[in-house]
Amino acid sequence: MGFNKIDIGTGEKVQDIASLDSLTVTMGGKDIPIGIQQAMIGMKRGEKRRIVCPPAVGFETSDWNPQPTTFRGRRQIIDYQSRLQGRGDSQPPFLAPTIWDVEVVQIR
Repeated sequence: MGFNKIDIGTGEKVQDIASLDSLTVTMGGKDIPIGIQQAMIGMKRGEKRRIVCPPAVGFETSDWNPQPTTFRGRRQIIDYQSRLQGRGDSQPPFLAPTIWDVEVVQIR
């Protein structure tokens, strides 16, 4: 999934100096999972948090957004979806949380 810097503002995707994806989101929308939005409430510019997001408030609440930008990231999402659903008798559903490192870059 990688490290995503969250820029609360206009909705444009930008690159930072470390070549990590930045994502501009509108709070209350489906840009990011509800669990991430809840954990970001009260964050200030420059603040960083590691967020453990259970599936009940995870990707499904944001229509599986944000979408990864790499092939490897997209494969990880597909694998994560199959873990949540299980693979028949050989593997029961596994409700794995996702871990996010976020930093507020700017607030508008």
